[in-house]
Amino acid sequence: MHFNAPAVVLTSVENIDNIYFASGSYIHLFEDTVSYYQVGSVLVSFDSTGNILWVKKNAFPDKIFDTQSNTLRILNDSTLILSGIFIDSIRSSTLRWYDTSGDIISSYEYLSPYHIENDFIYPVSTAIKSKNETYILNWIQQPDFNAQLYIQKIDSVGNELWVKEIGNSKYEIPEVIICDHNSGVIVGGASTTLTLTTQDYTYRTLLVGIDSAGNVQWTWLSPESWGLRDAARDMVLLDDGSLVIASGIGHEQQRPSVNVVYFDKAVFKLNPQKELVWEVVFKASRLVSGTKMSNIEKLENGSGFIVAGVHPIKDDNPNDLKWGWAGWIAKISPDGDSLWAREYTVISTDAFTHDIYDLKTTPDGGIIICGEARDWSGQDSIPQQAWLMKLDSFGCLVPGCQLVDATEESKESGSLLLYPNPARDYLNFFYRPAPGQPAGQTSFRIFDASGHELHRFEAQAGEATYILPLWHWPPGVYFLQLLQNGMPVKTERFVVER
Repeated sequence: MHFNAPAVVLTSVENIDNIYFASGSYIHLFEDTVSYYQVGSVLVSFDSTGNILWVKKNAFPDKIFDTQSNTLRILNDSTLILSGIFIDSIRSSTLRWYDTSGDIISSYEYLSPYHIENDFIYPVSTAIKSKNETYILNWIQQPDFNAQLYIQKIDSVGNELWVKEIGNSKYEIPEVIICDHNSGVIVGGASTTLTLTTQDYTYRTLLVGIDSAGNVQWTWLSPESWGLRDAARDMVLLDDGSLVIASGIGHEQQRPSVNVVYFDKAVFKLNPQKELVWEVVFKASRLVSGTKMSNIEKLENGSGFIVAGVHPIKDDNPNDLKWGWAGWIAKISPDGDSLWAREYTVISTDAFTHDIYDLKTTPDGGIIICGEARDWSGQDSIPQQAWLMKLDSFGCLVPGCQLVDATEESKESGSLLLYPNPARDYLNFFYRPAPGQPAGQTSFRIFDASGHELHRFEAQAGEATYILPLWHWPPGVYFLQLLQNGMPVKTERFVVER
């Protein structure tokens, strides 16, 4: 969805009684003597079947209003809070209260404690303990540009009850704040030398426990023996005080001047004594920048955790111009076993990213995600669009994807499922390759009833769900054909209706 904007992303999603609310940022075009673009905030509501109920966009001609972090939260069943930033002559953060119609109730602004020398402040996460206790996790910079964590405790009328700075001589990166079982909060992030040197980096997961008065109760850093570790991108606190953390394992890559660190996605569990209980690692076929975890959600039925992030879609082939990242979701058991993983890609151009920025479980046991679908090729007039996706409890966009069996036919050519059929706006299809089938030998083509080819594209490595936009296609009968080594092995018929 683009909401009639040149670019838009959605980064937070929440649910109140089967009505969903999502927030993010968009680009607004101001028409004046000289036309120009400005960043604004977007808040949208939609029902349980994905129909948009309302959209509220808010932009200012003379300043940036950015709510691109995952900061939308439910204060109570009739109030939402959202944190963002204003940038004009000076940078400030803002905390806003909205009703469930998207109308603003109140708004407050806050400056960095170093705003005279360095006004950088960026809210990245929020947590609500009660109506009178909202916690905001910010990223700030000291006058010497050393970055650190900055936590605010806010009362019901926007007053700061206390603030807390956390950092040292390293570069601290904030990611998430959650409520603990007592009266305080737990902050997650990273401590790294990434910006302080050019090689031989340290990169450690950082956790900090803070009580309701703003006192640090404990601090945990991933042991140096663990090597390079990504930030705590998200985490859940279990009833016994254990923490399950979405993070990553880093690998330093040698470069001529400045080395870089790429990550494999990983989830690990710490017991209440902060000792490692288990860890599961999701290795990509290649190490690239941008591969990361974004979210973790505990399943209410006790069956485990759902995690989300992005995953590179192809091996690095210098002769292949197609590249990108797929949205990625996996399920982990309570004991740290990987149960399944799914990838989702919108079929567009040869250079794209499909980011998942937030994930929630739904009352029917399913999963809802928000993020962005970005086209990097320069061919799309709207290169960044908001992405909303509703999945079932197995992570299937195509119902039954978890039931694909190993019949003799699928062992030879793979399994292919289409949904819905007939289709209107999208055709979704799930493909599981035959065992041992190299991705480079498998492709798809779509043609109409007259045999005219409309689209051809290669399969991703492993099983994946493909999302084909159809809103510009005329009604009629079409065919999706699976090719191996350029030869057709399976053809499925589908209908486009209007």
